[in-house]
Amino acid sequence: MVKGGWQSMLAGAIASDRLSFELPARRKFSRDFFHFSPVLSRELGHEVADCIVWPTNEEELDDVLSVAVSCRVPITVRGGGTGNYGQAVPLAGGIVVDMSQLNQLLEVQGDTISVQAGAKMGRMEAAARELGKELRIYPSTFQTATIGGFISGGSGGIGSIEWGTVWDGIVRSMTIKTIEEKPRIIRVAGEHVQPYIHNYGVSGIVTELAIALTEKHEWMQWAITFDAYNEALDFGLGLADNQGIKKRLISIHEAEIARYFTTLKLPHDKAVALLEIAQEDGAELLRWVEECGGTVSLRIPSSRYHLGTGVSDHAWNHTTLWARKMDSNMTYLQTRFSPTDYWTQMAALKAAFPECLLHVELMRSKGKLVVSGLPLLRYTTDDRLQMMIDFCQSIGVSVANPHTWRLEFGGRSPELVRLGQLKRQNDPYGLLNPLKLEYSLGPEQAV
Repeated sequence: MVKGGWQSMLAGAIASDRLSFELPARRKFSRDFFHFSPVLSRELGHEVADCIVWPTNEEELDDVLSVAVSCRVPITVRGGGTGNYGQAVPLAGGIVVDMSQLNQLLEVQGDTISVQAGAKMGRMEAAARELGKELRIYPSTFQTATIGGFISGGSGGIGSIEWGTVWDGIVRSMTIKTIEEKPRIIRVAGEHVQPYIHNYGVSGIVTELAIALTEKHEWMQWAITFDAYNEALDFGLGLADNQGIKKRLISIHEAEIARYFTTLKLPHDKAVALLEIAQEDGAELLRWVEECGGTVSLRIPSSRYHLGTGVSDHAWNHTTLWARKMDSNMTYLQTRFSPTDYWTQMAALKAAFPECLLHVELMRSKGKLVVSGLPLLRYTTDDRLQMMIDFCQSIGVSVANPHTWRLEFGGRSPELVRLGQLKRQNDPYGLLNPLKLEYSLGPEQAV
């Protein structure tokens, strides 16, 4: 129900089917997957926007921003709501701007696809593959995740074993709208996109992106099982370095995790490597499996790619999702192991915290192989969770904490100093996604 003030102004500016003041809608669209963290569930579960808006074009978006800025109403931008860190949660109430209706696929030209920020990545992948191309990287939630949400809040995913992260040239250009009564349009390309990547959307509203593509391959999906986790990881590391086999996914899991993958029907006493391998390299993969003592426990032909539930639906943070379906106390960490000392670090982590279940995604960053960990654990207390984070850091394992909604502590933006400057320039009243980034307004900006 419209109460007056800015709510009445907004209702006068936007068609009634583009906004909602009703509590069920406000609750639904004030959530993302922060419940993966028991800490965030406790801290964010009560936060609710005052209004949800679904602009269908940039003119409507401008109208929303004009009302919000003139009345100093906080704004939180939302994509598909598949994030895990509370990026889409309105910590200061106000307006949630859902970008899912700004979803046009604008153009595919050469190895670039240009889209509006609300375009779903599954649709982008399908459109690209029809033209003989495919996305370089995408998250395991790609069927529902929007490209704007992924670039603003994600980091890596399927394809990262070849192409790296969102910082590795995936974004060719971006169009950003400032938070002002008369919003400005900023277009950035090349290295200038870096401060706008993985910044939780605090420095402007991304409206359009140009995303790099690559040549399409026909991908087979595999689950290769091993008697021991170290055998599975050694297999995966060797596969990652094998230039004769094209791959899109190498995801390694301890045996105890396999029981959560009910749809894959894997042995529960075997460690598993989940793979996406180019069809033409299947014979070479089988030779490598035999050499490493693995067993083919699942093989899905390329004709079934992106049809039904596949192996990538069990990788990255989908692993946590499957575990939580069986045990709601399961949660996770985000870690990066040493590229040379990972075995020592993993052994020390398992010895100190036996409840930790090892899950590694092999990927590249700036061209170098990265042993990226998403270990599972059963949550007991905040103190125990912090002890594990502190221990990881003490043995040289870096942690991007998924149990905080603050960008400085949980995010991985390498551009925090520049980001603060852009925040002041593009969001002069500090209305956009407030409380996610600590920065200072100048005296002429403070309200």
